[in-house]
Amino acid sequence: MKRLSIIVFFAALSLSALTFSEGHKTMVTENPLKVEMVLLNEAFKNLIESIVRNNLHGIEEAFHDVHMARNKTEEAIERGEITLPKNNDKIKEFIEIDEKFHTNLEGLIKASKKEDMKKIQQITSRLLDLCIQCHVKFRD
Repeated sequence: MKRLSIIVFFAALSLSALTFSEGHKTMVTENPLKVEMVLLNEAFKNLIESIVRNNLHGIEEAFHDVHMARNKTEEAIERGEITLPKNNDKIKEFIEIDEKFHTNLEGLIKASKKEDMKKIQQITSRLLDLCIQCHVKFRD
């Protein structure tokens, strides 16, 4: 659990430069990928809080906004409007990592509905590993 907490802390710290307006989830940025990342940051904070409080049914809702934002990100990628800060020529690899991530996210939601704490912890670790993998490869 200590490793998970450290990873979450650094993941949240890496996204802290993106700003919110006071109206909850209204982002200052117009970049769909950054919007998705900010929402994902909030959903992960909720995930950790839900695990700590043993409120596993509280996990799912925060990821609905992430799913909607992902759709906009995918559309922007298809239109060629997304430029990755690093290794932009490897956008197909970015998409593959993103697909793995969202497949695991679906598994997390299923595990939360079943209140399977062990599976939730395993998938959470996998998700954070994918975040780090993606940030190392594609983010400055």
